[in-house]
Amino acid sequence: MADTDRMMSPWDLFERESELTVLSRALKTAASGSGGFTVVAGSAGIGKSRLLASVRATALTDGQRVLSARGSELERDFAFGVVRQLFEAMLADADAGERDALLAGPAAQAAEVFTGFGSSAGDFAVLHGLYWLTANGCESESLVLLVDDLQWCDTPSLRFLAHLLPRLEGLGLLVVAGLRTHEVGTDEHLLRQITADPAVTLVRPAALSRAATAALLAQALDGSVDPAFATACHRATGGNPLLLRELARTISARGVLPNAVNARRVVDLGPHAVAPLVADRMARLPGASVALARAVAVLGDGAGLGTAAELAGQELLDASSAATGLKQLEILHTESATAIPTLGFVHPLVRAAVYEAIDPVERATSHARAAHLLTDAGAGHQQVAAHLLRVAPARDPATVTVLRAAAADSARRGSPDGAYAYLRRCLSEPPPADQRLDVLLALGEAASYVDVQAAAQYQQEAYDQLTDPVQRAQVATVLGTIYSLLSELDRSVTLLAAAETEAEQRLPTGREDLTRQLQAGLLTALALSPGRYGCAQQLDRLRRLPPHDSIGGRLLDCVIAYCDLTVRDPEAVSRARRALRDGSLVARAGGESALFLAWVVLLDADDQDAMGSIQDAFEHAHHHGSIRSLWAAHHFRAAGWLWRGQLAEAELDQRESLRLAELGRVEFGRQLSSAQLALILMEQGRLDEAEQILRSNAAPAVPRMPGDFLTLEVLARVLRRNGDLQGALRTALTSGQAWAAHDLREPVWTFWRSESALCLNALGRHEEAAAYAADDLRLAEQWQAPRTLGRSLRINALLHGTGERLDLLHRAVAVLEPSPARLEYAKALADLGAALRRAGRRVQARDPLRRALDLATTCGATPLADRAREELLAAGARPRRSTLTGPHSLTPSEQRVARLAAAQATNREIAQALFITPKTVEVHLGRIYRKLGITTRTQLADALDVRPTTSDTTP
Repeated sequence: MADTDRMMSPWDLFERESELTVLSRALKTAASGSGGFTVVAGSAGIGKSRLLASVRATALTDGQRVLSARGSELERDFAFGVVRQLFEAMLADADAGERDALLAGPAAQAAEVFTGFGSSAGDFAVLHGLYWLTANGCESESLVLLVDDLQWCDTPSLRFLAHLLPRLEGLGLLVVAGLRTHEVGTDEHLLRQITADPAVTLVRPAALSRAATAALLAQALDGSVDPAFATACHRATGGNPLLLRELARTISARGVLPNAVNARRVVDLGPHAVAPLVADRMARLPGASVALARAVAVLGDGAGLGTAAELAGQELLDASSAATGLKQLEILHTESATAIPTLGFVHPLVRAAVYEAIDPVERATSHARAAHLLTDAGAGHQQVAAHLLRVAPARDPATVTVLRAAAADSARRGSPDGAYAYLRRCLSEPPPADQRLDVLLALGEAASYVDVQAAAQYQQEAYDQLTDPVQRAQVATVLGTIYSLLSELDRSVTLLAAAETEAEQRLPTGREDLTRQLQAGLLTALALSPGRYGCAQQLDRLRRLPPHDSIGGRLLDCVIAYCDLTVRDPEAVSRARRALRDGSLVARAGGESALFLAWVVLLDADDQDAMGSIQDAFEHAHHHGSIRSLWAAHHFRAAGWLWRGQLAEAELDQRESLRLAELGRVEFGRQLSSAQLALILMEQGRLDEAEQILRSNAAPAVPRMPGDFLTLEVLARVLRRNGDLQGALRTALTSGQAWAAHDLREPVWTFWRSESALCLNALGRHEEAAAYAADDLRLAEQWQAPRTLGRSLRINALLHGTGERLDLLHRAVAVLEPSPARLEYAKALADLGAALRRAGRRVQARDPLRRALDLATTCGATPLADRAREELLAAGARPRRSTLTGPHSLTPSEQRVARLAAAQATNREIAQALFITPKTVEVHLGRIYRKLGITTRTQLADALDVRPTTSDTTP
């Protein structure tokens, strides 16, 4: 939304007192340093833009910096188009020192959004950079971002706004967006994500009252208005301010008297009649004015007067005169920031009315001419391409060149959505025969982020045309993964098996890495296929291959390690460690599914190397990676925290992973994150929330993938704890049947057997329960991971008599005590203490129960802590008050913040080092001070018993 020479009038804000109050309060809150996000939502013409203009005027009067932008139908495919409108002027106006400050630290990752040049950071790295650019912009003064017509905002900019939402607290920032309802948006998914966020304040301007309609008509028509005429106008316009204004202008232009007799002339107009009203006004204009208005409608808001004049076939002086007339009639507005003014319509509905009145053939011709004019004027490729998207294919090589350049520009700026739109249009031109293959390959890559089904189509077509063996192998690895994501596992296996055979025959010497990548993809598809047809044979063959020090070799190690995990082969752990040993796989394949499988192996083995590799991926994603790779880092780190008993950390990470899955449309990730989050909530005693999460992300009726199976297992646990034993048993057994259909002895993190055992035991079917529990224990003993074995021992103990129960629980405690699995250890201690008490050994019961209470409290496992406390009371002990104090009580996140703060890092430096917000650092420090019993930062080193060194002071 550009600065214009338009002035506000009393008409603009009539009956808007309540809306203005909300917006004024939001401005004051932002000025005080607490960020906010307000969406002004309503139908076209209801006055959203006027309210945003009022916010702008008030903010400028109060000394706040205001950055404005407006979504556009014509420019919705521009990569970060709205973001560039917001920040380019600020960066351009800054001197060298100010610009360096704005782009300092992680904000430098956003620079390529504005230049189109750079390292092509991943889509998340760019979002992270834009957040810090925004935070830097708020450092010295509060900032107001105004975005009108949010529904036409380009997808990457919408993604940035959604990313910004949970990070507003602590920033002197207010975002105010105008959103037209009942309009199909650029990205409905992201729009819903923004408007449904609890942090967003929704303002919905109401229709004007009858009294307001009468008052405004009297003002516009310079005299009294008959009540019957005013009522007819109110009914005709539905109280819509824009339509009422247009109606008043038409009435005035036609010389219609506002009396009762003439009421019937407006009664049938209807509330969507801006087009006929504008058409009526346009019909009374000179031909030159109409031609210029139509040229601006084609070019879009912000059109230069010179370009508009040329498109309209007018001399510049004549066009300037026509623009003045159109401005006086409030059809166009002008902006005179440069020597040649730019033009735009007073409202998008007015532009739409003018644009739709142009004959379709003439419209297409005008867009084609506009593209040529803009090219000659040196406009950017995307600006030209916006017009070419509206021109019929014509086998024009120049059009192909522009569209390909626009797509490449979009991809560099982190917008696969825009690249996809331009390349689809490019393919239909069509490109010359010698370019078609390159277009298909680029289109397939862009589509993989936007429409996986379409990506498969384009990649397959490209693959069928390729002759170069290296390119065929490269595309086959991508295409095989796409088919797996689409659950078309048979196609994936067939393709990759043939591609592997071809690669072994045709690839030149030294390209064994590609062969290993194909083998890794093939084994992944086989492992996920129902029945795992041929998996055992392929696994035996591939396991015998010598280690290969390449990305492909390490990816293959990851998949083999996972397959070994499913059969409880301890060799899986050493193979997974080998795959991750130097971090190169994380750096080059941060979003690869095979990498995730290696993490599963090590997490299941309670291996400390897992969290180190996941943390490396977390940091890499912030600097260079994609939303998908960061989703994985958050999701698997949350699993690690859960299995270690750090429930608060686990919840934070898993909620962020779920948000990222929504933001980046990581469909399989949403299922996995939801299931894990439900588990975390359950351990905290929040059963209703857990069930709601599961119900909102339900597994399909026919579960097909491991994420579906896990969701069923978690739901079974929720149902059992809520007392629905039959439902829980059915659900657990359905999960087991799904695993069996895949012929998998499933990974050790599954628990359908133990859930079935607990349900059956509660239903009195003890022999069946014991059989399931014994099978679970047998498999756990093969794997020997402490957490899994300790859990199985504990579950089995619950199904036996006192003597055997105590033996099994003592074994569980012994297995778990040296492990990192603190939550499972606390459960074993609580069950052991309870069993001792019930055996009449009350004094012996107290020590394990006290330790269980302390551990459960530290973990945040409220139900477990409550049970341990009750058992202690029953054992005749008085539980001491559970308090979390001292260095050992700090969560891992608090420990990281505390160490950096003790090393004299500022809150901002800590935030940038740990990829959190300054406000989060402030919150952590408050908790740290309380737990350590201190009040100032200078006391941290003593409280933690650390001393800063020179190397410690810079995060």
